[in-house]
Amino acid sequence: MTEIIDTVQLQEVGDALIELFEVTLPSGTVVHLLNGMDGETDNIYFSDKTGTVLNEYVSFPLQIEGIEIKSSGVQNRPVLSVANIPSMTRGYGNTSSGSSDETTLLDILANEGFTTNEDLLNTRVVYRQTLFKYTQKAGDTPEIPTEFPSATYIIDRVSTETNIFVQFELASPVDLEGLTLPNRVVIGKYCPWRYQGVALSGEGGCIWPLDSNGLFFDSNDDVISRANASGIAQWQNNITYNSGITVKTTTNNHTQLWQSLRFVPLNKNPEQNPVYWKRRDTCGKLINSCKIRFQGNNINSTLDTSVSLPFGGFPGSRSFK
Repeated sequence: MTEIIDTVQLQEVGDALIELFEVTLPSGTVVHLLNGMDGETDNIYFSDKTGTVLNEYVSFPLQIEGIEIKSSGVQNRPVLSVANIPSMTRGYGNTSSGSSDETTLLDILANEGFTTNEDLLNTRVVYRQTLFKYTQKAGDTPEIPTEFPSATYIIDRVSTETNIFVQFELASPVDLEGLTLPNRVVIGKYCPWRYQGVALSGEGGCIWPLDSNGLFFDSNDDVISRANASGIAQWQNNITYNSGITVKTTTNNHTQLWQSLRFVPLNKNPEQNPVYWKRRDTCGKLINSCKIRFQGNNINSTLDTSVSLPFGGFPGSRSFK
């Protein structure tokens, strides 16, 4: 970091500023792109932040505007301009055979189930900057990168869309998640905790187990299935599914129920493809949601009121205007 600061403080830098983008798609696939709006057509290689992996950044027509760092007040929302997704590969430049890289990017989007620009909403974008002389070449040994401080954003909405380009409004993760100080918000009616948070990641206060104690409820707190969803078919990667089909996945005795949102091709794991699937066994976030799970965990509908509830809201609170 000190080296790059010393370089930019010279009267004549004599080097090009390189803008790099790391786009993490819902499945976890990371697409590495280089700002090619200035006519740059050569792909660039640059190490990840740990200095262990050398990634190829593909030259692509996109740019980011409106970045501003504030210590207080409302955070600004930069705009990311990108060649429109349906015509994305037609303006794609690279140093290799051309068609190979274009097919790769097109396949990545197709495999994600992206058919509209809105499918990219909630995607994480990491914006990195460095000088050209600190970039690398194919075959180089990865090394700790020399770069400016990076920034992370979430694609929040489509602000402009034409046949040529699309503009996405970006938000910081803190802004999008509504983080405030103090960060525990008093909520009377709804529970703010992550459903099964303790079992999933050790976070929050919801202790409903991953196996759901054999009972599965939807967001309306209606029973979907009993006895570990024995009547629901296991998802299989060699089967296609029509819209509205419910399946289950089981990992380490953790069973989840999923419903297809559209026609699902082969090999679309529900846990990694939210474009095709939504989780069906969720929580209504109401105190009644806690009651039927923790106090009504039996075959009949009676509630054992002696069982305490881990409800994260504040039922006795009042709101004032």
